[in-house]
Amino acid sequence: MSSPTLSLTERDRRWQLARDLMAAEGLEALIVYGDREAAAPAGFAHDCYFTNDRPGSMVVFVGDAPPRVYTFASLMVADHMQAALHGDQQWIAPEQLHVGKTGRDVGAWLASLHMNAPRIGVIGLEPYPPFYFDGAMPARTLQGLEAALPQATFVPVFRPFFQRASVKSQEEQALLRHAANIGEAMSETLRATARPGVSEATLVAAVTATCFSMGGYTAEILLGSGPEFIGWGPAAWQYRAQQPRILREGDLVLSEIFALYGMMETQHQAAVAIGAVHPDILRAAEVARASYEAGIRALKPGNTFGYVVDAMEAPLLDAGGWHVHPLIHSINPYGPVGFGTAPGIESLPEAARYPALKRLPTVGRDVPLQEGMCFAFEPNCAFGRHMANIGGTVLVGQAAGIALNENSTWLMHADC
Repeated sequence: MSSPTLSLTERDRRWQLARDLMAAEGLEALIVYGDREAAAPAGFAHDCYFTNDRPGSMVVFVGDAPPRVYTFASLMVADHMQAALHGDQQWIAPEQLHVGKTGRDVGAWLASLHMNAPRIGVIGLEPYPPFYFDGAMPARTLQGLEAALPQATFVPVFRPFFQRASVKSQEEQALLRHAANIGEAMSETLRATARPGVSEATLVAAVTATCFSMGGYTAEILLGSGPEFIGWGPAAWQYRAQQPRILREGDLVLSEIFALYGMMETQHQAAVAIGAVHPDILRAAEVARASYEAGIRALKPGNTFGYVVDAMEAPLLDAGGWHVHPLIHSINPYGPVGFGTAPGIESLPEAARYPALKRLPTVGRDVPLQEGMCFAFEPNCAFGRHMANIGGTVLVGQAAGIALNENSTWLMHADC
């Protein structure tokens, strides 16, 4: 399988997007905060959107000049040099790359330009579920900027950035399709590996190996198993000192698989039945599939995100089930999140002992859909303690959603 790349034309398109955003919002500068690497590969990596390079920098646009990139250490400079020696195509020239990812350093440079009470846009101040409910930029970074530029107004601009960057170009869609192919293979590996006597650790190892062997990247797999299951997150043995669970006949394996390529992410909700599972699991899977199909029909221009959430929630409400995680959310970048109004984990009797359970709201109901936007479909339904989830990655199409993967959109069955 050939691996698609991003051209300098794509770079120029993205840099012009930043300048158009600045003009529309009346900004004299735009600061794009990028989180540290090594967290899938970074929890907030919009710096990479503009650099096509190693995560963990702040990118600063002023006027029509090429952006400055303030990196966390000279390690990125060494990597930049090595990439040039390899002959890699690079978006950032050496003259643009500076060491000093602090509000003090960035602020000092902007202050040297003698702006008069400027409006400076910042991508990194607003909430960014599910990772940063208080924003990604550290308080000390913002304080350093404010100290260096006391007359400036710092304006959160993630929403107008999302409206522009969420519509994927043809080059970006090629990366997404490549990532989806990797995720499809990872889902099949999960299905083919799951059988009685195999540990959850073996599943994770096999799925992860498939991703890396195909030149993709993944940092974690959300995984749970059992004849009944109500949680959602990484397997408990990844953070708690205990043995990985051994699969048995009648189990259901629930997963969320993340496949990344070129900083474009696809998500795959692979569920695998091992032998004969509880009838309520099969019923829940049917509801989840009906929700998926309703979302595909609704994901088109002219509808809002809230309209799609309502469409996907209708089968769940009609069936009287509950759900544990969102039915749909945007990716590349994250933005709208659709929990809907159906009951959640608080509907279980065990929830009565937890004093502060809070329902998470749907975010971005009024966001209009545009062709080329990218969403993770995660329809899930539970009856009592028996849950099923399916889904994958879908683009907004002209007349309906365009599914980028297939196998994880149905309940899968193990060979046993």
